[in-house]
Amino acid sequence: MNAKWKVPVVALLVVGGSVVAAPAYAADLSCTTELGSQVVSGNLTVPSGAECVLGDVTVQGDIIVEADGWLDATSVVVEGDVIGTDVYGVLLDGTSVAGDISVYSAGTRSGFLYVNDLKVGGDVAAGGVDVEVTESTIAGSFTTQAANYVDLVRTSVAQDVVIDGSAFGVTVAGAIVQGSVTVSHGGRDVLVGANPDGSADAFGNSIGGDLTLSDNAANLRVAGTNVHGVIALAGNTPVAAFGAGNVARSVNGDYTGDAPAAPAAGDQSIAVTVPTQSAGELIWSLEGTSALVDLGVAEEQLDFYLAHGSIVPIRIQDTSAGNPAWSLTTVVSNFQAGGQTVSSKYLGWTPALLENNGGAVAGPAIPSGYDEGDGLSVTRTLASAPAGHARGASVATADLELKLPLDTPQGTYTATVTVTALS
Repeated sequence: MNAKWKVPVVALLVVGGSVVAAPAYAADLSCTTELGSQVVSGNLTVPSGAECVLGDVTVQGDIIVEADGWLDATSVVVEGDVIGTDVYGVLLDGTSVAGDISVYSAGTRSGFLYVNDLKVGGDVAAGGVDVEVTESTIAGSFTTQAANYVDLVRTSVAQDVVIDGSAFGVTVAGAIVQGSVTVSHGGRDVLVGANPDGSADAFGNSIGGDLTLSDNAANLRVAGTNVHGVIALAGNTPVAAFGAGNVARSVNGDYTGDAPAAPAAGDQSIAVTVPTQSAGELIWSLEGTSALVDLGVAEEQLDFYLAHGSIVPIRIQDTSAGNPAWSLTTVVSNFQAGGQTVSSKYLGWTPALLENNGGAVAGPAIPSGYDEGDGLSVTRTLASAPAGHARGASVATADLELKLPLDTPQGTYTATVTVTALS
């Protein structure tokens, strides 16, 4: 008499990390190290001489950077202000600051304020430091005093821009300013929509009010700039040199070069800045609340045990510049139950696409190693896409088939799946 028994089999999909809740700090926090995926309910302070690196952090109060402190923040949400005095540096790359940004150096420290891809709900003000603001939106004004140099590039400012006393140059390129722009007491190259040789740069500017250029001792160049008001020039040595593409209602003061064209007739003007395309990335995520794949209880067949299931669907999104080819591959570890080990070659699959807005192709079917080959014990392709694919998302899955020899020891077995995205 033959006894019949079943082998319970469970496969666990591991995605390369644990899912944990973001910790929250209930009070003010002093930051002297790296912090990631956290919420600070009070103020965050970078003490004097310390370095604070933030990634995916929300600060519900202010960020205060003390003398010689260094703040390096990526993908941050600040619900208050960012304030720095005599800092080594403040770098804000991505997401938002609801209040003001104010960074000044009153001593010998020559620090920096670098802002990129940021939404600012208030004003940005800086002095005595290097200032670079790119691809950002400022709901208030932008003001610098005695900044070493100022770059305002591909940025929208809702109010006025005032740049005074930048001895090492000023660049305003791709800016949309709803108010007026004033640049005074600048040195070296003062470039408004222009390259150092006077030709128009790739971006140009749109200024809703006036453009005032005064008392600059610099290579003062203006090109490709649409001024809805008046261009006012005074005390510049040498005088401003105008290149091609300027538009203004009138010009007061001395200049050389091309006279600005008159504004086009109409009641409104529309301006938009197209940013530099980001490098992008190939990302994937699980489509489900659980990473556990349950193959249930294996059923005894004539000469093997059989279990079926499906992997948790995986969403793939490729935003890489140029739409290069990509692939999503997996490899499965051996099954373990206590001290027993069963080769993962006995697991096979048939990939499929549940959604395909990204030009993906499902990987080939792989039979269980019980029938032939190595199954999923070696790297296999779940999905891929050729170069030039569409930029939409695709969702890949696979039906699993596990065939085990009848002499497999009884037990509840688990294995892990490692997923790798290549582009």
